[in-house]
Amino acid sequence: MTVSGGLAGVNREVVLRGDGTVRTANRGESAVRRTTTAQFTRLRTLLGDPELDDVPAVTRDTGAADMFQYTLRFDGRTVMTDRSADEPALDRLIDALEKWLPTN
Repeated sequence: MTVSGGLAGVNREVVLRGDGTVRTANRGESAVRRTTTAQFTRLRTLLGDPELDDVPAVTRDTGAADMFQYTLRFDGRTVMTDRSADEPALDRLIDALEKWLPTN
């Protein structure tokens, strides 16, 4: 998942790897951390949620300015959102992945 935009012009990324590690990047700095078995299972469960199949490829409020843009790549799909649409399965996944992102 890549998070970009906003007033500050952020560009942060989190990648869940099959070996249970998470790679994050922010402002040219990157780090790799290991998930616990429970964390990895939770993330994989969220990624496998069948409700994600019905999420449109793009959901954005074109009239809004300075919103964060989320680009997620999973199961051969790319989904882009600014979280303005009600997509509970996608929101759960974004919330879980955001916890891994560096705050500054």
